[in-house]
Amino acid sequence: MKRRPELDYMNAIACLLVILIHVLSVGIVEADPASWQAAAIYFPWRLAAFVVPMFLYTAAVKLAQQYGGADLSPGMYLRYVLRRLQKIYVPYVLWVLLYYAYYIRRGYVAGNLRELLSYIWIGNLSSPFYFVIIIMQFYLLMPLWVWLLRRVPACVGMGAGLFVTLCMFQAGAFASHFGVTLQYTDRCCLTYSVFWVAGLYAGKYYDRLLPVLRERWTWIFSGAAVGLYGIFFYLQYANNITLYGTSGIKTAADLLSILLVHAVGLRLAACGGFVTRLLRGVYKYSFSVYLCHCLFLTALEAHLPRLGITRLSAVLSIRALVCYTLPFLLCWLLGKVRRVFQKT
Repeated sequence: MKRRPELDYMNAIACLLVILIHVLSVGIVEADPASWQAAAIYFPWRLAAFVVPMFLYTAAVKLAQQYGGADLSPGMYLRYVLRRLQKIYVPYVLWVLLYYAYYIRRGYVAGNLRELLSYIWIGNLSSPFYFVIIIMQFYLLMPLWVWLLRRVPACVGMGAGLFVTLCMFQAGAFASHFGVTLQYTDRCCLTYSVFWVAGLYAGKYYDRLLPVLRERWTWIFSGAAVGLYGIFFYLQYANNITLYGTSGIKTAADLLSILLVHAVGLRLAACGGFVTRLLRGVYKYSFSVYLCHCLFLTALEAHLPRLGITRLSAVLSIRALVCYTLPFLLCWLLGKVRRVFQKT
């Protein structure tokens, strides 16, 4: 499979934006929605909310380019799943154990095996963990995606993916009419099927997609649409109103945001320079940082009030400073230790 550095840059950007979302989240709760401070916090927070769909999109692109034309055998599928368990699920479980140990010390959890296993299975011990549950479902369904790429035209596959996603948005309300409560639909891969399927066909027809991403109108249209989406949601936030059916709008905005960042990634890959070197470094540790950065935020939330630091501007600054440095330093050190043990 040909190396696509722009996909790595997209994942690195997504990692940085995930941190931004969690850093700013306290401001969404505490700032006056009608204030300019809230607007300054809300817009980047809202516009960054496409990052998990983009992680799924880039993973699907890579799957399609590596296996889209392969004759899939049981052995190939087994090796694929085992590699994903090793690279994705095992680190996730280890970080859940570390979070859980810290939460026991803080008195946040009961501290029993059944509870721990539930957190591992559902992915709800910390906000980033649900992504692992979702993407592992997609990985386990790998034979379906290979079949889809071979047998189903892009227009049909994309239409089906969008239809399933929109149906999942209403699944809870529909089930409630029959006295059934659906939990954790946000952890079901079907909810995100449109992003995964979009990535599959983008990977299959990558050479046809590249000229579209390089067109100026792609940047203009996507940027303008995403900007209007941000304004639309901010007006709801500032006026404390919620319009019906906003999930569909967010889905469209997420797809356009992914398209825009993909175009940015291509431009960066063509230009090179300091930014690309920085993003390559971020990408190297992106998954580990994704998993661990909220542990630093939890520690800050426990200790900053004790230090008398409650002013929102100071809290946000410290949260950003810590989360954009210490998780990367920790993952770098863990990587050094792992390489030492591998050599022995």
